[in-house]
Amino acid sequence: TCIVLVYCCGIGYMAELIIEFLKDYGYLGMGVMAFLAGTVVPIASEVLLVFFLGAGLNAVSLTLCATLGNVIGGITCFMFGYLAKKERVQSFFRIPDKRMKRADRLIAKYGYWTAFFSFVPAIGEVVLIVLGIMRASRVKVFVVMSIGKLLRYSLITASALGVAGLLASV
Repeated sequence: TCIVLVYCCGIGYMAELIIEFLKDYGYLGMGVMAFLAGTVVPIASEVLLVFFLGAGLNAVSLTLCATLGNVIGGITCFMFGYLAKKERVQSFFRIPDKRMKRADRLIAKYGYWTAFFSFVPAIGEVVLIVLGIMRASRVKVFVVMSIGKLLRYSLITASALGVAGLLASV
């Protein structure tokens, strides 16, 4: 009984739930998981995208759903920083003063263009939060962020389809 309880509450059970959710909801599932990945939740949406491509879902639709979900997650991070006080965010995430000052200098130097790299795991969320704290232009941040995220998912899709095509020809 103890082993069953551990399994039911463990990673195996969560993985099964996620796979069932993805199978049942397809494109919506991709969008939801990409949204979560765009926030501070550590989910590898790239792996899910490749999984769905392998399951035969439409590449363009998947890429757009992943991008939209991830952009909405990024907007959530930006707005969190925009609405919160800098000191509160810094203490909540336990960011040392030295690191926060470095991020401030980077964003002060390059401005909203840093939002392009918001697709980088772990760093992207922090960049968006700091851009929000610094009250960067929402429209500019959202546009540049969207371009970066679309380019990333497009490259992943193209790579996955290219590898699949190579494997099929062998």
